[in-house]
Amino acid sequence: MAGTMLHPPRRKTAADEAETALFQGIMDGTIPPGAPLRLQDLADQLDMSMMPIREAIRRLQGLGLVEVVAHKGAWVRPLTVEDLYDTYFTRIHLESVAVREAAARRMPDDLVERARSAFHARQEAFGRGDLLASRDAHERFHFALYEASGSTWLTHSIWPVWRNSERYRNESMRNPEHRAARDAEHMGMFEALQAGDGPNAVRLLVQHLTTSCHLVASALEPSANGSPPRALPTADEFLR
Repeated sequence: MAGTMLHPPRRKTAADEAETALFQGIMDGTIPPGAPLRLQDLADQLDMSMMPIREAIRRLQGLGLVEVVAHKGAWVRPLTVEDLYDTYFTRIHLESVAVREAAARRMPDDLVERARSAFHARQEAFGRGDLLASRDAHERFHFALYEASGSTWLTHSIWPVWRNSERYRNESMRNPEHRAARDAEHMGMFEALQAGDGPNAVRLLVQHLTTSCHLVASALEPSANGSPPRALPTADEFLR
């Protein structure tokens, strides 16, 4: 340990708190798609200065959740069919690689336990109507699978597009039958990874994401220009 410099743990800043509040508001629809993000209004609501609000908006812009135009302001990006399909197109490519690599490596015990715990926590949260806890558990479950790929950069690359898709995903979970089907797909992916069955894990993942995308698309307004959405890749494209 001689000569080693330790850094104190990072404390949560006002910007961190503002980012969390704005992110949750965007996710649960409290701040709806297309809503303007006015610095003074948000600062008053969160009882803080405009500086951390400005930083939080900058961070959310980096995740693709917010649009900022100089001299015009910032607003939550609208939900569109084009953005939905582009989001899931990207997710399918990145996450298919992640689960394929995870299956080849086999999941470490700590990630197996994390995924199993998150799966049950998600079900329990739904049962008591806690949508925030359910969303967090859903995220922990998926990323336990992706971290099993052993690629830090791949996992990091999934984060922004994952966060954008969460704005859409709530629509696909309103129907209890849809939730039951998604739970079955989750467990199928988990079991395939534990068995080292990469092809089946990829097929289940692509089915899972494609179904979610189509469910959400059915509830959105059609494209204004009438053009068809981006075609989603099939599992076979990753298994050749």
